[in-house]
Amino acid sequence: MILDYAVEHGLLLENPARTLKRRKEGKKALLIPNMEQFRALLAQMRSADGKRDGRRSADLVEFLALSGCRLGEATAMKWGEVNFKLKAFTVTGGEDGTKNHEARTVPLFPSLEAFLLRLRDSLPEPANRDTPLLTIKSARKCLDNACRELGLPPCSHHTFRHFFCSNAIEKTGGHFKTVAAWLGHKDGGVLVARTYGHLRDEFSTALALRMVFDEEQPDNVINLRQAANR
Repeated sequence: MILDYAVEHGLLLENPARTLKRRKEGKKALLIPNMEQFRALLAQMRSADGKRDGRRSADLVEFLALSGCRLGEATAMKWGEVNFKLKAFTVTGGEDGTKNHEARTVPLFPSLEAFLLRLRDSLPEPANRDTPLLTIKSARKCLDNACRELGLPPCSHHTFRHFFCSNAIEKTGGHFKTVAAWLGHKDGGVLVARTYGHLRDEFSTALALRMVFDEEQPDNVINLRQAANR
């Protein structure tokens, strides 16, 4: 574009970069904490000098990891959007909306439900429908400090959406379409499958070991091979 500008203003006769093709950037490897590292992060954040911000930051990170919400979706959540009776919660994204501008209803996963009940019980006074679920918009500073203290690679808020997704794929046996719906994707699981394809391969290998049609199959295979060699 700079060279085009030079051509337009008579500084060059032609753009020598016109025939060059843009190089594609390689995909960065996802650095997702394992369950032990995740728990250590939460503990480190909550014990950060006993500060209230540390506890609130840990609450935000834990909600992101257990719900799969984007940061903006999580910080816009209100208690009225959580239905403990129907075991579901609704993601609206607040005033800014969700990324695809559509609200979605997601099952209230058992671990998320337990976390929200603990969070609700810790409130100084009962929450009403319009009370924000979380009281801070970012956990960046506390999260950076915790990662540094524990010697872990830097994590962002979005890291914990990846954390949720990878764990959800593992728990559902690789049901990408269902996980994609929970995340608010509209592509039927294409992006999830492409991003976490290595997990699909692991499940495929594990499932292949179950493909035993006859307990005597190994001997039968040997006999067939011996007959074919005669």
